[in-house]
Amino acid sequence: MNLEENFRLIDLIDTQTLKKAQAKLAKIVNIPVITVDCDGNPIGQNNFTPFCSLIRSSKKGAEQCVSCDSQAGKLAVKYRQARIYDCHLGLKDCVSPIFVNDIFLGAVLGGQVLIEGEQTRDSINVEKVAHEFDIPVDALQEVIDQIPLVSQEFLENCFDFYNFLASYFAQMGMHRLTQEKYLRESRDKLRLEQKAKKMELKTIQAQINPHFLFNTLNSIARMALIEDAPQTEELIYNLSDLLRYSLKNIEDFPKIRDEMNNIERYLFIQTLRFSDRITYNISISEALLDYRIPSMTLQPLVENCLVHGLETKKDGGKVEISGTINDQNEVVLKIEDNGVGITAELLERLNQLENNGSAGIGIINTQERIRHFFGSRYGLHFESIPNAGTSVTVLIPCIKDYPK
Repeated sequence: MNLEENFRLIDLIDTQTLKKAQAKLAKIVNIPVITVDCDGNPIGQNNFTPFCSLIRSSKKGAEQCVSCDSQAGKLAVKYRQARIYDCHLGLKDCVSPIFVNDIFLGAVLGGQVLIEGEQTRDSINVEKVAHEFDIPVDALQEVIDQIPLVSQEFLENCFDFYNFLASYFAQMGMHRLTQEKYLRESRDKLRLEQKAKKMELKTIQAQINPHFLFNTLNSIARMALIEDAPQTEELIYNLSDLLRYSLKNIEDFPKIRDEMNNIERYLFIQTLRFSDRITYNISISEALLDYRIPSMTLQPLVENCLVHGLETKKDGGKVEISGTINDQNEVVLKIEDNGVGITAELLERLNQLENNGSAGIGIINTQERIRHFFGSRYGLHFESIPNAGTSVTVLIPCIKDYPK
């Protein structure tokens, strides 16, 4: 949703400034000037004529007046310029629309008058109006006698004033809207910077000298070979390669082939950990292996399958990874498990990826990185059936060069 669609006219225009501008224009044209929102509700000082003030003092009268002003606003939207219209009691009014970024937010109204030569104060049925709105006849007659009588030409000449005021309010709204957008962008930038600093701190805290780590793992692997433990040796070498891939920051967009090799190392280690409780199968189309993918996109998704989907499963756990190219020439990767599944509520949160802790930081970062590089069309989509399994689909474009 656009930022301006969240605003009302009263949010964009300073009320005190609005009151002063209305009052000055009312003195110039010598008839009341009212500003209303898009629903016909008056904003700022309500300088109605005594007649309109009395009608609005009744609940029914106020409702009909607001409804009438709302209809006037719709008339202004239709013609996008000042218009003369009849109020529900036959008085003449002008309406000029207020648009901000082509969105109708309200209108400037002026008039509450009768046209000389066409109307008279006697044309108002005092008894009928008094009865309809439960107003004393004497009080109603007194304010009817005060209704201004003006010429048609005079009312039409007021158009320029009402259009000027509507344009002035629109400019005020645009200025406020620009400020709000700038403040929002500044707050978003600050949040991103804070998040980046937090992630950087976590990275620093988690760092360990990789040379020491790899040398130690190689020493353990050689010891396993000497002790005739080939499976342990293979496990350690896979772990070493997995860590080396994870710590490699040079290539942010490896080929899908390299990403899948890394996933196979990870799954090999995990299947040894879970013994015969979990198996896996990878079926990736050869046609997509040379396309690029953001580094470490699949690992947090596969890890979720194991930790949240299959860890409590006593036997028969399975992870399926498949990949194809769809009709739109896009890469579609799917990771599925036959685990415990997830609830409908959590599934909705995952697909919305609300940053509320329900989705792990790895999944949130994966979604944000994909959309940052490729746009909102791409990213993750989750499906799940409780006690049957979960699948997540990764959609990315087919690219062979590094995104700029």
